[in-house]
Amino acid sequence: MSFFDKIRAAFARFMSGRYGADQLGFAMVIVSLVMTVISSLTRFYFLTLMADALLIVMLIRMLSKDRYRRQHENQVYLVKTEKVRRAVSEWFNRVKNSKKYHYFTCQNCKMRLRVPRGVGNVTITCKGCGHKFDKKA
Repeated sequence: MSFFDKIRAAFARFMSGRYGADQLGFAMVIVSLVMTVISSLTRFYFLTLMADALLIVMLIRMLSKDRYRRQHENQVYLVKTEKVRRAVSEWFNRVKNSKKYHYFTCQNCKMRLRVPRGVGNVTITCKGCGHKFDKKA
């Protein structure tokens, strides 16, 4: 067994039964990095201390053996940020598919609809409320 295999086995034994990383931990790392960058640009060094404290809390959560409590914290985070995460995901999809599709919003129910680009004038029927409207795609 090589040196690195021994290290890997020792780390696996150490992490056995511990919670590990989750979405809340990842968000804490992102917020910490943003706070550190803002701190370095504005010379407001209190933000660096807050970012370091956030990283320490994230590490404590990762190494915790209280899996139930950490899962509950993560679930609360996911529920409270669901709308924001969905909006960001939809925005990324619209940007990624902007060369293939043109996106419209129904005037009645505000549902977002997509139409392939280059089809010309088209009558769009909303899947949510059945409202029909004409647009150029």
